[in-house]
Amino acid sequence: MHHLMLDIETLDVTPSAVILVVAAVFFDPKTGKLGAEFEATVNSQQEQPGRTFNLATIAWWAKQSDEARKLAFGGTDSLKRVLTNLKHFIHMHSTDKVKVWGNGKEFDCTILEHAFNQFDIPCPWNFWDTQDVRTIVTLAELHGFNPKKARPFEGTPHRALDDAKHQARYVADAISALYYRKTPSA
Repeated sequence: MHHLMLDIETLDVTPSAVILVVAAVFFDPKTGKLGAEFEATVNSQQEQPGRTFNLATIAWWAKQSDEARKLAFGGTDSLKRVLTNLKHFIHMHSTDKVKVWGNGKEFDCTILEHAFNQFDIPCPWNFWDTQDVRTIVTLAELHGFNPKKARPFEGTPHRALDDAKHQARYVADAISALYYRKTPSA
């Protein structure tokens, strides 16, 4: 497999956001089959110099489930270690040049690319190999199918790994709908 769905949890929505959790799952976008998984939580008590947070995002976290908050704020690793482990995970499990998906690509992919750059760690994907979940969903909606609404969520919302798996599954649903559904008549 060489398609990788990313999901991160942060304290901001800018490229320099403080990162709490990084998760990834390899998947086959034609079938929805899931492969190797990665999830690592950053120590939220450890400073991330040069990374930002905003009060609106912190307030948003206060409204999430106890389980999601516990997972997001319970890490022990440094951000640098999490990024290094993610890079090794990708190299160990990808079968080709990895295609990295984010929801949208300018959130997950861009924030991680910024962090890799900040730590002088070569990013394990090329910028031209990033894919956008939102675009696939929009294309499916144009054909009368909303994969996000059609697929029930499995797991804990805002647990990064559960979110990544869910996104991978509904991307496959959308691709299937685009290939096998008839186009609505004009």
